Amino acid sequence: MATPILVDKESWNSALKYIWGQFKTWDATSLALKGKITRWRNIVLWLSIGGAILGTLSQQVNGWKIAGVPAWLTATLGVLAGAALGAASYLTKEVLSQGPEANAVRTRAAAEAFKREAYLLATGAPPYAAAASANELLEKTEDIRAGVNNIPPLTLSSEQQEAGAPAAAMTVDDYVKQRVVQQIDEYYLPQTRISAQRLALGRKVSLALGAIAIVLGFWSAKSASVAGWVAVIGAITAAIAAYQYAARYQYLIVSYQATADRLKWLKTKWEIDGKSQPGDAAKYAFIVACEDAIATENSAWMAEWTRKPENTRG
Repeated sequence: MATPILVDKESWNSALKYIWGQFKTWDATSLALKGKITRWRNIVLWLSIGGAILGTLSQQVNGWKIAGVPAWLTATLGVLAGAALGAASYLTKEVLSQGPEANAVRTRAAAEAFKREAYLLATGAPPYAAAASANELLEKTEDIRAGVNNIPPLTLSSEQQEAGAPAAAMTVDDYVKQRVVQQIDEYYLPQTRISAQRLALGRKVSLALGAIAIVLGFWSAKSASVAGWVAVIGAITAAIAAYQYAARYQYLIVSYQATADRLKWLKTKWEIDGKSQPGDAAKYAFIVACEDAIATENSAWMAEWTRKPENTRG
């Protein structure tokens, strides 16, 4: 690959080191924010399920007339049910509001943007092919950084910031192995499988709960107390559906698979006719096309995650 026109090679390496360090910093920050949201989302799910079960138990435990059951148990179960459902409602409103999720999305977008610029610089692709000053090298990074200026990043060591950095003057073959193949085999396809498995699990659980609800529905004709558990199953099914919607599993399956297919197509096209084209133009076009495919998926992902639930209804 041609080396960009810089004041000196040291400046080029310094810029690459800085940009990659920014990627690692915002990648770690995004993962931390996403992990926190996921943990709270799991807590809300179990609080919702527990509250529904405890609420029904509080209404029915006296009717069972089990020997030795203390009189205060009904009131205690009712209080616990109210506390669980109240906590779930509060956490959904405060902790799982659009603010924290928007911050996670913004930091992920910044990380991916820095990563894109790092690989374009490492390969000498546009806009860095003709960069002649520090301003030209770092102009885009300033724009990216401005988008997350109000979010405190995690502090990483120098070793953590430099881990996995692409080598300077990366060849197109190195780019294919370290960027394109890595994204396909180690991110998009595995994430597609994970999302599909989680979606399938949720559907199986919902189907099983539906079958139980049908059985209990018939049983409720003989025992009025059973009807309450039909409502509990409905509440649990709704909680699972809300959880899966929040995780966007169906969207991720389609988006990740489409991007993996696009990258495979670009890689195959390059292997067939790209190398027969002389000069750097074809190489740069291939690299930029790959980065554009990844950036398009990231942009669509951001739009999906920042869209309000009511806007998704037909």
